[in-house]
Amino acid sequence: MMKLRIFILCMFNAIVLNANMASPVQQGTFGTRPFISQYVHIVHENLRITVDENFQYADFDIEYIINAEKDGVQIPLLFYASEYYENFEVTIDGKKITLQKQEDFWDLYGDDKEKLTNFHYLYNTDQKAIREIENQFKYGRSDRISLNDFLYFKTDIAAGKHSIKVRYKANNWRYKHNRLNEDSFRYALAPAKYWKSFGTLDVTIDTSKVKDEITINLGEAKSRNNNGIATYHFEKLPVDIIQITRIPKLSSFTTFLLNLESFWLAIILISFIVLFHVWKMYRFRKKHPEKKISIPAILGAVVIPVTFILMLLIATFWIDASIGKPYASGRESYGAFYSFLYLPKYIFIYVIFSVIIDLLFKKFHAKS
Repeated sequence: MMKLRIFILCMFNAIVLNANMASPVQQGTFGTRPFISQYVHIVHENLRITVDENFQYADFDIEYIINAEKDGVQIPLLFYASEYYENFEVTIDGKKITLQKQEDFWDLYGDDKEKLTNFHYLYNTDQKAIREIENQFKYGRSDRISLNDFLYFKTDIAAGKHSIKVRYKANNWRYKHNRLNEDSFRYALAPAKYWKSFGTLDVTIDTSKVKDEITINLGEAKSRNNNGIATYHFEKLPVDIIQITRIPKLSSFTTFLLNLESFWLAIILISFIVLFHVWKMYRFRKKHPEKKISIPAILGAVVIPVTFILMLLIATFWIDASIGKPYASGRESYGAFYSFLYLPKYIFIYVIFSVIIDLLFKKFHAKS
């Protein structure tokens, strides 16, 4: 029966721990260039990203100057619009286009492959082309694209040049891999690998409303003013995914606490109580060197490990409070409650410490 109880207790522990392992990734909008028909050339692309002051949303304004080789109704563009916030809008030569979204894209086009001959890489059996894009994701994103995230349109366009404009509001990405949130906006340039031709690209990133430091993985800007607007010009694909990341502003005291970590901060806090406990054991043995059992040693061996756990919680909440919103992920505070699982270990260590200290004081006062 005892073995069965231990087994059930261990299983319950495992279930509780697994049930509370929240994902560190809060997925945002994965903005991307369109997948292009083989009959369409992209001559030039203008991309403007305007980030709001709270670094929560960004407006994406994209213009494609295209050159169509032939007239007629076709599907020139497929947009992978994953988790965009609102207002996904497309215009061609100033005319708003009605976008279509199928619950199952393949139900409409999967059997009739002729309708998708221009997008053959989307239904390769190994989906190699798709994986090349998805593998650029950080932090464990799935390597499969959901077909329900495709927006597309059919339109009758004439041969020649056209202007296609796309607008939408995007959510930020948040990764809680440590005490600090890593917030970013992402836009994939990778579909250009499959375009019939690649023209030039101008990128403008406006972070003028953001108070924090920003990093952009596009290298040296063509121009960057003091108001937080950076412009870039490219003749070739600079990166697979543009990533705009916020770096939190922290005080020197908060940085000190972060470097110290919750455990060592709790050690510093508990050390004063441990010194007081040692002094109480010394006083007890000074008065009662002949007694077998030290009451302060026994009480401290139980109370101090519990107090240390509480100190660990306090230290964790203290550091998170010092970091503040929206920078603190709260993940460390979330996990701090599981410190009670280590209570038997801490009690065992401190019992040994108390016994050794008590024996030393007993011998010392017995000789005196």
